[in-house]
Amino acid sequence: MKPTKAPLEVGSALRRIRQRKNLTLEQVVDVVGCSKGSLSKVENGKQGYTGDFISKIANALGVAEIDIYTEAAHGGVEEGPEIQGTVPLISWIQAGNWQDIIDNLHPGEGERVSTTYKVRKHSYALRVRGDSMEPKFPDGAIVIVEPEENPEPGSFVIIRQNGGEATFKQLMVDGDVKYLKPLNSRYPIMELRADAVFCGVVKRVEMDV
Repeated sequence: MKPTKAPLEVGSALRRIRQRKNLTLEQVVDVVGCSKGSLSKVENGKQGYTGDFISKIANALGVAEIDIYTEAAHGGVEEGPEIQGTVPLISWIQAGNWQDIIDNLHPGEGERVSTTYKVRKHSYALRVRGDSMEPKFPDGAIVIVEPEENPEPGSFVIIRQNGGEATFKQLMVDGDVKYLKPLNSRYPIMELRADAVFCGVVKRVEMDV
C-alpha cells in the first residue's frame, strides 16, 4: 500500500500520546519493527505512513487507532485536568510483587489508565474491590498507587501481610503500635503485622465504574 503523506497533526498526536505514556522512541520501534528515524519523521510530519503502520503504532502505545485520529483532530486539547501520564492497571496479587511485574512489562502490554497524577517509574493502578474503604473509595474505583513514597500516619496504603495478596487500608499510629483501618466502620481495625510489606501509597482516584 502506498504510504499516506503524514499530516503534522497525526504525527504530533503520535508524539503526544507516546510522551504521555512515558515511552521513548526506542521502546516503541522495538514493538513496531521500524527504525527510530522513520518514527521520528512520521511524528514530525516528514514521512508518510500506511494504515498497517498506524495499527502497529496504536498497539505499541496501548491505544485504539481511533484515539490517534481523535487526538489529532482535537490538537491534544482536552477539557478538565491535564493528563500527566498513564500507568499499568495490575491485579491485587501482582501488587504484592509490584517491582518485578512493572519492570518486566513491555510497551503496549496490558491495560493502562490515564491519570492526572505526575507518575514516576513504578507508579501503578488498582481497581478497588469490596466496600471496606467506602465511601471515599467505592467498589470499582480505580486508584493510582505510588510505591516509591514512604507512608505516613493517615496515609492510604496498599500493603501485603501473611505473604498473600495486597490489601487497601488507612495506616494509623497509636504510640509505638501501627494499625490498618478500613473506612467502613462495619469492618474491624487490624494491627500491623511484623511481616507486613508496604506496596505503595494511594495518591489519587481517577474514575468510578
